[in-house]
Amino acid sequence: MTHRRFHLERDTDITGASGTGRVADGVLWPDGTATLRWRGPRASTVHWDSLADAEAIHGHGGHTRIVWDDPQPIGWDQADMTCRHCPDGHTPPTGGSQPWAAWLAADRDGDGQPTTIHVARTGGAHLAESDAQWVRDRLNGGSR
Repeated sequence: MTHRRFHLERDTDITGASGTGRVADGVLWPDGTATLRWRGPRASTVHWDSLADAEAIHGHGGHTRIVWDDPQPIGWDQADMTCRHCPDGHTPPTGGSQPWAAWLAADRDGDGQPTTIHVARTGGAHLAESDAQWVRDRLNGGSR
């Protein structure tokens, strides 16, 4: 499970209260609820049972729109933000109930040395591209 960030972009300020442009920052939570943090001199935070509820109140007939700051992860269910391929709903590469394992493949070079190391999640979870990049960064001396 994960969250996904977005913001509200307002083209026309119908009420005259919040102005135009980027008026609020938001998070869509794994359970489908949404939190908005309004910008400006009278900033406030509000929680909604769904993003649709927030949009119904603050969309003003299309004058304010949701703009996603994070791309939708491939294979993720927008309704509940879980990965339909992972037994544990997918977890970040640094944790979760699907730990990492590494083992040598059977293939060998001319000197008998292994040529392939397998690195994978245990328990049958698939690897997201972010997982693979995390492993590549560590194997190739990237940030830790």
